[in-house]
Amino acid sequence: GAGDVEWISDWGNVDFGAAFDNYYFGKSPLEDPELYIRKSPFFRMHKVRTPTIIFFGTEDRNVPPSQGWSHYRALQQLEQTDVRFVLFPGEPHGLRKLTHQRRKVEEEMAWFDNYLFQTAEPENEAFEEDSPLGMALKRLAIKKVGTRYGVLEKSVLIPEVVTHHGLELGRFEVTRAQYAAFEKSYRFNPGTDNYPANNISFEQARAYCAWLSQLTGQTYRLGSEEEMEPIYSAAKAGENTLDYWAGYSPNPDDAARLLEKVKGLPTPAPLLKEGGSFKGVGEEELVFDLGGNVAEWVIGKDGSAKTLGDSADRPADAKAVP
Repeated sequence: GAGDVEWISDWGNVDFGAAFDNYYFGKSPLEDPELYIRKSPFFRMHKVRTPTIIFFGTEDRNVPPSQGWSHYRALQQLEQTDVRFVLFPGEPHGLRKLTHQRRKVEEEMAWFDNYLFQTAEPENEAFEEDSPLGMALKRLAIKKVGTRYGVLEKSVLIPEVVTHHGLELGRFEVTRAQYAAFEKSYRFNPGTDNYPANNISFEQARAYCAWLSQLTGQTYRLGSEEEMEPIYSAAKAGENTLDYWAGYSPNPDDAARLLEKVKGLPTPAPLLKEGGSFKGVGEEELVFDLGGNVAEWVIGKDGSAKTLGDSADRPADAKAVP
């Protein structure tokens, strides 16, 4: 952290460099440059075999970040050990911001895990978890029965459940194929098995949860407004709402006009898309369509029926609903 490696530049660049170095070395580099070279670790980097991580603040006037660059470049060019250089923007000689202090500790712990304890999995630094490639790899964990989303319980198709924000949630909105296993009279067009079950009443939704509980021996229920509202609020924008179909954020008048145009489409519920058509959310496990496709029933704070989450036939901004 903020380590000096080369004393001639230290003498010239540090606020108190001349006073400091003249005192400790007894001479300036103008008087004895060889002394400053002998004392500088920079010229002995060829002996270093220890994996080295270097920390600097960009505004350090006591040990300028150029010292860190010199340290890093020497080890990088010599290629005799691994080296990493971490710069903290706006920081002086000591880290002031809590986020930077935490980042430094996390970097150090990861470095120790990798090189000292050797417990760390090799990290592919070219790979971003949140990239389209990352999403594609996470999607491999999605459970299907044939082409249908879900898992089998006593030979019956039911939703796959994953952990998200401390709750066990369906990975997708309940699909048409899953709901039809409960309600035999529920019909849907071929090829839309994985579309969300829509036009489901509050009473039907609660009955479906009760049926799942009886079938599996586990407890299934509708979420409460208090526990679900933060989850829906955190859902990312850009999912299947009227904004997506319009290509912009419609105001109330626009939304009403757009829905008139939608009536010209040939299929029922024409704006719905297959579950998972948009980017999922979640760290380890992906959950889909919290921010669009169909709105979902929850138990309101007063015990009444309430919907949360956006739907394909409504603007993402609740205030823009006609």
